Amino acid sequence: MATSYQVSVGDLLYTVVDDATTTYWALLTGLVTDEIFGELYAPDFSVVTGRDDLQLKKTANGIYALTGYPDMSFPYHDSISYNLNLQIKASGFRGQSWVQSVPAAQPFPIVIVTRALRRLPVRVQGRVVNNLTRAPIPGVQVISVDDPLTPPTVHVTAVRSPLYFDHPSGAQVQNVTMNAPVTLHLTADVTSGDQAINLSDRSGLAGNSVIQLRNVSQTLVEYAVVDHLGPGAPAAGQVFLRNALNRSYPQSSSVTFFTPVVAGGPATLSADANAGDGVLLANQLLNGSATLSVDSGSPAAEYHEVGAMTDADGYYGLDGMGRVREIFLHATLGGLQQTVPWFIEYDHDVNVVDLRLS
Repeated sequence: MATSYQVSVGDLLYTVVDDATTTYWALLTGLVTDEIFGELYAPDFSVVTGRDDLQLKKTANGIYALTGYPDMSFPYHDSISYNLNLQIKASGFRGQSWVQSVPAAQPFPIVIVTRALRRLPVRVQGRVVNNLTRAPIPGVQVISVDDPLTPPTVHVTAVRSPLYFDHPSGAQVQNVTMNAPVTLHLTADVTSGDQAINLSDRSGLAGNSVIQLRNVSQTLVEYAVVDHLGPGAPAAGQVFLRNALNRSYPQSSSVTFFTPVVAGGPATLSADANAGDGVLLANQLLNGSATLSVDSGSPAAEYHEVGAMTDADGYYGLDGMGRVREIFLHATLGGLQQTVPWFIEYDHDVNVVDLRLS
């Protein structure tokens, strides 16, 4: 930059630089991808910095740069490291937030590690009928199975109620049976999102107890782990849960207190799982029993039924379907069965997949 000098005009004094050179740079660059399909196409994706001095330049397929004047944005970069709070947003995807380091004296542009966005899960639903008569078939379990032609190394197990908590890769997952059932009774309706229920008798319940809620048709089933009991004697009163319930249950619903018992060897998650996921990616398929546990023994322990169950009219539904391109749905009853491969349509909130057993 040239030497500055001052010019007096009337009562005003101006500082003048004849040849001022400033540099507007791409200070950080990165790439956003699609976890499932690789290349991203999301014209509305954005990288939020919370800073007015950094501007976003991007392409619809995920290439981006954060631009600005280095001396303004990072004035002591030669000797001091900086941290940026960054967040990626895009319609149809889960957001990501992280702290990005700008190391001292590292030349610009700084390359950000590629971030893979995770698609928001969708619902898969349909009807199970007899292929010959087209009559609906109630009480059929619809499960996810491995690709029958190309056995995978990562196995996809669908669960009836989406996960309540995040779980890390490597977390233990195991089939269990629910023994020593004790029938309980609701004294008030339960609404989706509730984290407390009211029971007529809380005898035997304590922290870590596992209870099951089931609607009258038995198509909706979910488990909850007791955190603590509300005030009062062990009889009637509130029971506080570690997880908020995914669905609503009328007072007439079945409530049962169970003791989980391990059934078979443990598996481990092959990838981390998010709250709201309705599938588990693990090193083995987990259809060995009707129920499975996730992260048992940890504060985030939870229990789920495997697969969906058809109602009196043959309809089933699986929420939280995601993380994979294709899922293989299987239903069987007696000598009737069918396996349907389905490429999940993530641009539709609801995918309709019917099964005709023959």
